[in-house]
Amino acid sequence: MRWMAVFVAAVALAAGALADEPFKIGINNFGQANFFARIGRQVMINVVEALGGVPVSTVTANVPDRIAAIESFISMGVDAIIIQEGDIKMAAPALEEAKRRGIIIASMDAGTAPFVDVVVESNNWVMGAMAACELVNRLQGKAKIVLIWNPLGQMIRMRAGELKLVLTEYPDSEVVAEFVYAWPDFFPDIKAKMESVLTAHPEPGSINAVFATFDGAGVAAAAAIREAGRQNEFIIVGIDGDPMAYEEMAKPDSPFVATVAQQPWLMAETVVKMVFALLRGEELPRRHVYIPAKLVIKEALPPESEWPYPERYADYGTDTGPEIPWDKLGG
Repeated sequence: MRWMAVFVAAVALAAGALADEPFKIGINNFGQANFFARIGRQVMINVVEALGGVPVSTVTANVPDRIAAIESFISMGVDAIIIQEGDIKMAAPALEEAKRRGIIIASMDAGTAPFVDVVVESNNWVMGAMAACELVNRLQGKAKIVLIWNPLGQMIRMRAGELKLVLTEYPDSEVVAEFVYAWPDFFPDIKAKMESVLTAHPEPGSINAVFATFDGAGVAAAAAIREAGRQNEFIIVGIDGDPMAYEEMAKPDSPFVATVAQQPWLMAETVVKMVFALLRGEELPRRHVYIPAKLVIKEALPPESEWPYPERYADYGTDTGPEIPWDKLGG
């Protein structure tokens, strides 16, 4: 029966080796077109590696490619999948299959769905309302708004929806024009579409505001407005706290007056640590976490040394411990 003892020992060794296998984490980004996407991806990779895991990172620019990436994660046997930005529900069939196979599903600002185990995001309802209130209040309730949005992002739909909800209390304000931006090549698309809106509304006061559902849209709109020489007719508000927005807001003649600043580095750190906690079998006090955001106005910009350029976060999270930073999080 010596062969049986050898067999049992081999199985035990194999089981031990499997038990020591590092967690493999699939990370999918919906493009890398702005600071939020680039910081989020890099910090998630950093934190996964710092916690002893193996990141498998993919970047896709459309839903079919995102689904293909998720299917590839499943075939590779990942332990968890983190989806950043876009709308996690649009990849539901692939993610539901992953869930059936015991894979943890997490969302970093990609919205939520019944199959999601962890959601980490800013409160997009609140950010949309903050930006909308700043816009209408600066115009004393008489805003004629151009709305720039894209329904492919759950967070973008929420922000745009809050603008329209706020306007129900301001009868002299309205959305006069709106258009959907392209992604990820948003800048030339938005600039061209904003030029068309300006041509269609040449009279001063016929439009006087831009609600940009992310900061890059506001910067592109500002370029079109400046080239038309109409910067004194407009205000622009955005959402993100993108350094390119701060650069634009710092210009004396810029119509970009406010943004709601997010913390993608803290989101990325938190979502990875929550995923690892679940993989270790730990209980979480809550699985949907909001990261605080704040209004930043043109008249009180942070110093340039604090602007969140992605390269400043290249090493963020590389020396992190496993503790979830609950003290820095919202409700």
